[in-house]
Amino acid sequence: MIKNEIISVVICTYNRSELARQAIASVLAQDFSQTDYDLVIVDNNSSDQTRAMAQEFCQSYPNVRYFLESKIGLSYARNRGWQEAAGKYVAYIDDDCKVPPTWLRAASRVIEQVRPAAFGGPYYAFYNSPKPAWFKDEYGSHVQGIVARSLKMDEYLCGGNMFLRLDILRKLGGFNTEFGMKGNKYSYGEETELFHRLRMVFPDSVIYYDPALFVYHLVRAEKMKLMKVMRMSFDQGRDYAKFIEDIPNPKTQHFAFQAVEILLKNVKSVSWDMVWRDRNLYPFHQNFLYEVSFELVMDLGFSLGRLREKVV
Repeated sequence: MIKNEIISVVICTYNRSELARQAIASVLAQDFSQTDYDLVIVDNNSSDQTRAMAQEFCQSYPNVRYFLESKIGLSYARNRGWQEAAGKYVAYIDDDCKVPPTWLRAASRVIEQVRPAAFGGPYYAFYNSPKPAWFKDEYGSHVQGIVARSLKMDEYLCGGNMFLRLDILRKLGGFNTEFGMKGNKYSYGEETELFHRLRMVFPDSVIYYDPALFVYHLVRAEKMKLMKVMRMSFDQGRDYAKFIEDIPNPKTQHFAFQAVEILLKNVKSVSWDMVWRDRNLYPFHQNFLYEVSFELVMDLGFSLGRLREKVV
């Protein structure tokens, strides 16, 4: 148990009331005293039944609170979450996640033993639609090993399963609202940018990973479509380029040449390399595209994003 320590769990949601209901119910099913945590539901100006659904929980559970954040954007909603939090640590899960009953108990152990600036754990895929034969569970999961440890400088926690100290969030000013989903518009990097900034401001801080602190994350049908995944890969690279430097003081020409080089590699990858791929490693051509080609697409997004930053 945590002594004189409260965790605030924040669930931000936008027009996914039934998924959010499932996430909320899983948090409230913890084998952990409800007096030691509160649950903050942030409605990012939904037009569905989110408000009514959330108020049902508020009426039944004294540790559940609901807030409306009218500015559209995941970072705005996450910032509203920590601003309303009562706990010394703020936990974030996505509205399409489910947590096991031991989740907060595992978190309390990390807090008591490590007292990190931030910590989190893996997520594992679950589905509510048919999974294509080529789609591996690992594509919808995020695992950083089977041993609890401090993360290295180039490693980051996943945004759908992370805990941060409230005082650090305040000092950093929270999430940069330039990044993150905005309604149905895909944008990435808000949690990565925050951890990048945390390490710059507090270089000695511990960001900790514990595999016992796992959640389940829904793989939506759209994330099992190749064209969608390719676009998401490009967008991720583009957004990361806004705050991560790959080399010190690069010239504009560097990114132009890099983009051309990656584009040529990708043409070769989706033609010759895919035809002659190792069928044991990549039994379906989709596996090769997902694991090899789309990594190049992300690199291309990064190079073009850095080029745009230099030109602008």
